[in-house]
Amino acid sequence: STRIELISGEPVARVRFTSDRGVQLFSAAVRHRLGEVLDELEGLPRCRVVVFEASGRTFIAGADIHELRTLNVTTARELAAAGQALMNRIAALPAVTIAAVHAACAGGGCELALACDLRMAARAARIGLPEVSLGVIPGWGGTVRAVRLFGGAAARRLILTGELLPAEEALRLGIVDSLAADDAFRERVEERVQLLLSRGPAACRHSKRLIAAFEGGAAGGPPAAVGPKTATGRPPLATDFESEAVAFGECFASGEAAEGLAAFLEKRPAVWT
Repeated sequence: STRIELISGEPVARVRFTSDRGVQLFSAAVRHRLGEVLDELEGLPRCRVVVFEASGRTFIAGADIHELRTLNVTTARELAAAGQALMNRIAALPAVTIAAVHAACAGGGCELALACDLRMAARAARIGLPEVSLGVIPGWGGTVRAVRLFGGAAARRLILTGELLPAEEALRLGIVDSLAADDAFRERVEERVQLLLSRGPAACRHSKRLIAAFEGGAAGGPPAAVGPKTATGRPPLATDFESEAVAFGECFASGEAAEGLAAFLEKRPAVWT
């Protein structure tokens, strides 16, 4: 069975998936446990980076096929809604989230990765949404996020073929943002974590919130600022610019900008409070 361990810490927390066979599945019990882990993460206000990682033959291989076979129209819709809510909670975490994909990442595992801010892959990794090969579609936000994050062409490649893409192709399509040799992968992930910790905490939170809003909520964050809507349902561009200007001002209200600018001029690392 699949286990989830939360290695909690501030400023970095790790959510680690393991199993005896090295093949992690998103069973009902695992989804319940992930909800508990998210409860804990949401209670860590000083956590700045969350790394989702695994060991063994897969990152996460997707849902439990035996459970899917028991579904009907009503229970399938309920499962989709619950899975979407779970992934949206990951996306809405104020901390920057990293999916450290070291091996096969399929179905629900891919949808978890898409809910993260950053996706790093080892060369051995393969990533995809193979649901169409089972006669279903990605139902935990995968179709929505794939289109909004990567555009229609990459989403079609990912969803309609149902193939697990090699890491190099996933990088070319923008599905992962970095690629590392297998033996250096964990080191590259730690370097990314340290880079994020060197950046302004409030600035990262503001940036994450705004990007999610400007994507149309693809990352599960709050909607863009309240205002008149265009024909597409999005606020007009002027509203987006106003949201950005307000957040820019808040960086100065917190004192973070003063420290960052002083550190740059004094040629020293910033000390964030």
